[in-house]
Amino acid sequence: MAELDSLATAAQKRIEKSISKAVSAYLNYLNNIFTTTYLPPKDLLESPFILNVDATFVEETQTLIATALLMGMEHASRKINAADVEIPALPFEEAVSFMRGRIPMTKTEWTELVEPKLRFRAFTVARLAQCDFIEATRGRLINAMEKGEGFASTWQDIKAIADADGAFQFRPGYWENVFRTNTQTAYTTGKLMQHQKNPPPAWQLLIVEDSRTSSICRGLIRDGKQSLALPSNHPFWEKYGYPPYHFQCRTGLQAVYASQIGTDVQVENPTMKSLNKHFKPMEGFGGNPLDKESWWMMTEQMVRRAAKYNIIDDVTNLAHKLGMENYLMSKLKGFETLYTSKSGGYVKKAGLAKPGTQNIEVNGHYTQTDELGAAKRAAASGNKIFFMPRVKKSGTSDLDIIINNNLGEIKHIFTPSKNAITETFVKARSQGASVVLLDIVTPDLSINFVKPIVQSQLGEKIKKAIVLFGKTEYVITKK
Repeated sequence: MAELDSLATAAQKRIEKSISKAVSAYLNYLNNIFTTTYLPPKDLLESPFILNVDATFVEETQTLIATALLMGMEHASRKINAADVEIPALPFEEAVSFMRGRIPMTKTEWTELVEPKLRFRAFTVARLAQCDFIEATRGRLINAMEKGEGFASTWQDIKAIADADGAFQFRPGYWENVFRTNTQTAYTTGKLMQHQKNPPPAWQLLIVEDSRTSSICRGLIRDGKQSLALPSNHPFWEKYGYPPYHFQCRTGLQAVYASQIGTDVQVENPTMKSLNKHFKPMEGFGGNPLDKESWWMMTEQMVRRAAKYNIIDDVTNLAHKLGMENYLMSKLKGFETLYTSKSGGYVKKAGLAKPGTQNIEVNGHYTQTDELGAAKRAAASGNKIFFMPRVKKSGTSDLDIIINNNLGEIKHIFTPSKNAITETFVKARSQGASVVLLDIVTPDLSINFVKPIVQSQLGEKIKKAIVLFGKTEYVITKK
């Protein structure tokens, strides 16, 4: 993808200075302690060092990723793929201005785009880059000591590299493995955002086949074709998601429109069994970058790394800005798929989530409701539901679910009255839900009675209700 390469190359020159600045700060820290302590250097090197956040570095990384996202949005709107066009190598500021100019956006729209949707990715990329380069520096110094290569000479070599803004020499593949991968992810995100409200009939993967093609992406090549077009609702996208599928992945993604099907593009519908046989993304790759569910699916290895680099509070704060005010990384214990439907819906739960499985009434109060049953019936209609754990954090409400990437609550109506329905929405609104899954348990209500009451409760906060009468579903929005 020529445009992404041009952008990344221009950005690397700026970001390398911030990396070198981080390494220099660590070396100065060591140098100051060497003059005041009698500890053996190896003991000192193995002690923790947490660098302050470099706001400029985060901003540079954020701008890089945001610009790649805008490229994806712009290409999606023009119905082209990044590989179809090229732009000359530009200074970073010009590349950013170029892309901002291609997509008219108000200041508010730009702010909402960058904060918080992209800031999480930008912050973690920048922060982990700082910490990882310090780790590489530390490892090199310890290795020199252990092998008797001369600590002093190695120290001087590293300091000279840092002083010359050459820190990428410590980890020569780091730019490609981290920054370029995240740039491509942002580019794909831009395309998905552009089509979020009106998905195309199909998506097409474009595989580059040469000596550098990975065994992962080579598994997507079928009958010698370097492209694979699948319907937008094909289970492949649900299971594996979108590129990149591994570090330095070059597989592209483009929308397929109705006018192209059967002429420019042949849309296939292979079985998952045939696709599973040859394809599996690298762990941590693929998926849908727009999903809120992914915050609760972070692996324990990712949590340990966040703890090691002292960024758990930052990750948590950004999750809160996405509306998940009860998010705690200590509650990340994997996830489980409870149900999948032929229509593409599913029910999943975080490892610590415990959805109710039956309606239990004690002294006129329901101590448990059949949340799982309601979720499965909604999933049968194609809804995608993820149960979040109960955090019980002071000052916040625990929402039940993420439904179709919206924060939601499951509510049951046992009493056939307008007041019962209204009170349910008042409570859901106070909890911060944007969608309510309303399960009508009592047989004494009809959709004609329920619909106008529900519509009167929808607005700026709760935008939609999915109402269940047994297995029958009604989607209600504000008039």
